[in-house]
Amino acid sequence: MNAESLFIGPQLIGIILLAVGFIQKRFPPKSINAFYGYRMPSSMKTQQTWDTANRYSAILMIKIGIVLIVTGVALSATLGVLNIKNDLRVGISAIILMATSIISCILLIVLTEKHLSKKFDT
Repeated sequence: MNAESLFIGPQLIGIILLAVGFIQKRFPPKSINAFYGYRMPSSMKTQQTWDTANRYSAILMIKIGIVLIVTGVALSATLGVLNIKNDLRVGISAIILMATSIISCILLIVLTEKHLSKKFDT
């Protein structure tokens, strides 16, 4: 396993989600805006939904980030142990990176929207 394989794949998305989650948790957006925070129509209805959505999504980003980092490192180690040509390994890593990016975003939105609908009957 080489050094660059430690940062390609799900762990890259995990590191980004972890960093963004910590930043959003430490410096939550104070008011509804179009630039920073969890910006979906349901979260922008009232200040209370905005605060709840941003608090919940920050914690969720941290949790998803940790899971992706751990699984990404394990996956990189597995791909490194397998006797796969480097070109194929890079292709597999790229596909996994795209898939985990999409799945993470969908999961974040779905779970945050469910939380808001339970809490506010939207």
